[in-house]
Amino acid sequence: MSTALWANVLINGKVDSDESDKCAIYKHSKKLDKITKSLNVVNFEATQDFTDMQYNMSDDLPEGMESTDELMAKKGVWVSGSDAVEMLEKVISHLSEKGVRFGLFDNDHEEIVRELTESLQFANRAKSENGMFNFSVVM
Repeated sequence: MSTALWANVLINGKVDSDESDKCAIYKHSKKLDKITKSLNVVNFEATQDFTDMQYNMSDDLPEGMESTDELMAKKGVWVSGSDAVEMLEKVISHLSEKGVRFGLFDNDHEEIVRELTESLQFANRAKSENGMFNFSVVM
């Protein structure tokens, strides 16, 4: 079982997830975080929510909650859709312009750009509906 990120939006108190494993951006989170810091946008790692992973490790949801989505909606880590769109657009542009390499032997550049572009579509939805965005860490 591998660890991945899923893109999520929070709109009107409800979480919607793309449920698409983004293993490359999870694997290279630290490098993406450094890039976001250099671009002066919301930090990549600040968009990551560990609610799902914590539940899977403990199997203990608070009383009255039926899913990790409910818990994440109330107590999760979220950024505005606008901030997420700005961050993702600037990172994708930077990676495309600079041809940034991801990995020593293999280059995950294309996979990173694909996963970020997929996530941008979700972030645009959050922005257009005045919602919030995050990446949940799932395993």
